[in-house]
Amino acid sequence: MTGALAHAGAIDTLTAQQKHASATSATNVFIEAGPGTGKTTVSAQRFGVHRFAAEHRHDPRAVVAVSFTRAATYNLRRRVQRLWGTEALAWPHRIVTLDTVMSDLLHDLLREGLLEWPNANTLWPDGDVMLDVRDSWASCGGTVSTRSIYQLSLRGRALHTTRLFAERYANRVPATSIVPLMLQGICTHDDVRSILEQALALPDCAARIQERLGQQLRALVVDEVFDANELDIAIIEAAIAAGVGVTLVGDPWQALYLFRGATPHVIPDLLARNGISTLPLTRSFRWQTAEQATLADELRAGTGVILPTDPDDMDVVIALWWKDLWNVGGGVLPLAYHSFKGGYEEAAATLLLNHVTRNILDLDATYLTDALTALNIQDKDIPRQLEPEFQSVIETLKPGTAAAVKAAYLQLVAVINSVSARTLRAPHAAHTSRLAALQSRMTHAGRPVPGLTTHQAKGGEWEIVGVSLRDAERKALGAGLTVTEDLHRKIYVASTRARSRTIEVFPATSPGRSAERAAPPTRRREGVIPDGMTRARGGA
Repeated sequence: MTGALAHAGAIDTLTAQQKHASATSATNVFIEAGPGTGKTTVSAQRFGVHRFAAEHRHDPRAVVAVSFTRAATYNLRRRVQRLWGTEALAWPHRIVTLDTVMSDLLHDLLREGLLEWPNANTLWPDGDVMLDVRDSWASCGGTVSTRSIYQLSLRGRALHTTRLFAERYANRVPATSIVPLMLQGICTHDDVRSILEQALALPDCAARIQERLGQQLRALVVDEVFDANELDIAIIEAAIAAGVGVTLVGDPWQALYLFRGATPHVIPDLLARNGISTLPLTRSFRWQTAEQATLADELRAGTGVILPTDPDDMDVVIALWWKDLWNVGGGVLPLAYHSFKGGYEEAAATLLLNHVTRNILDLDATYLTDALTALNIQDKDIPRQLEPEFQSVIETLKPGTAAAVKAAYLQLVAVINSVSARTLRAPHAAHTSRLAALQSRMTHAGRPVPGLTTHQAKGGEWEIVGVSLRDAERKALGAGLTVTEDLHRKIYVASTRARSRTIEVFPATSPGRSAERAAPPTRRREGVIPDGMTRARGGA
């Protein structure tokens, strides 16, 4: 009853398109949802419609929704609970990452004896296979500069690991550390995917995967389907073949994850092969001004655009690269130094950055979880417990000198050594440069706005958004964007996060730009980094 009442209250606010997409009787459907059109709401409604359908009241199989990030699944889970009540997610119904589904499928193949894990008889003598699947190998040891890598392969049904050497040195966990761990039943989500991809080439494994999906699921909602790679698409098609009702949700303009192997160009073929109809959501509720609505229409139409550059009171600054956010100036506080690579020194600096972002912006640093994993810190409350120590490091940074940076780094090493057994290296420009970057924010008068890359900003919206563009990106925007270009899609996502206005900001050292125009204005709120780091009471 609780779910029904919540649903009845929410349904009155939906457009005709949203109602049709949520409640369509089509077994398989693609919901094309642009920015601000209510993608999450419709996905949540669609989940509830399947979950509480009267004709499936006695069907024990699960309704499952999947996405590609924990943040996306968290947001969808909260929306489902708000609209349909907590009963909507009573087991076996759930909202998880697609990696969770992949892990379940691999476990099933191992339990069925269709695949064999090395040392399986010793690991699981009773046949109850339970792999320890990690996000990355960083939780088991730090990265070093090495050529040592490994490759997984199936020889018949048996899994084999082969140690190899890459052409170039890179910071990675060496295969010499990884292979013994795999013999203990430890692996990563990437390993799971690699094994499943090979297993699908075996007819009996492919048949079992399809059978398992049909046995476990009666409906599957796939969020952000344009971020799917070939394996994801193969699993989706196996579910369709098993008779599972599949709802695909996404927007071709917001496909960003080519670096993870996403293949957005094959989604039209997936729809055509399976006779899946498209239901578009065309009305955006995000645009609060004619200026922003016109910008969004022109971007999608491929019309050349020049963003305004007059200063405004921005809520966030977005760039395609973390480096560009640090170059904008002290008015922007990026939520990461760069994409996380797994080093201990990098992890320590990330915990310090998290202390700043939490107190100034009330936001976690982007790679906080990765940093804790790299330092093998199991207690998630450690960052909060270390706040006084981190604040002392910040105070050491304040003088704004190279000596202050070195002293702060040594102090940070001591703080981390109190909670982690990892060994951090001696001061070196490669390790202290992150603190030097953070120091530049210590001397800025006022509280900065958060800085995010396009990938982290996807799914978010703010009132006024600043966008930092490189010359090539600005040129592409001026010439008109096309949905088939990865760079263009990133620019599109960055430019469609604002409700009211999108403006361009420039690097503080940009030639021909005055300092006043180059640096974005500080948000007019209380809280200054150097003086006590007052926690924000609102936040973007």
